Amino acid sequence: MKRTLNKGYQFRRVFRTGKTFRGESFRAVYVSNTLGFIRLGFSLSAKSGNAVSRNLMRRRVRSLAREESVGIDLVILPEGKLRGIGWDSVKRDFEKMMDLVMNNVSKKNDESDDNGER
Repeated sequence: MKRTLNKGYQFRRVFRTGKTFRGESFRAVYVSNTLGFIRLGFSLSAKSGNAVSRNLMRRRVRSLAREESVGIDLVILPEGKLRGIGWDSVKRDFEKMMDLVMNNVSKKNDESDDNGER
């Protein structure tokens, strides 16, 4: 199974039904999936930086996502220019986002458990 979002309908599903996170270095839109791993999509235009900085951002986010074991579809959008964004700010934003995602997923699971007991 591919760990990327690369079809238009996959991006539309995330943008239409997903929740938004806004950090210092990037914005993210995410929606849960049943696969048990993160599928990443990037929307990085040439206006955000040159190819080197765009690919560096992709590599950084992919390496952080590899360590997580939650099932979400995630689209990353840069917050301004990519030049000058360091590893620390990307890591800090990703960790904040994952805390938010885990809280949302646990709340959703608690609600589904409550509905099943009635």
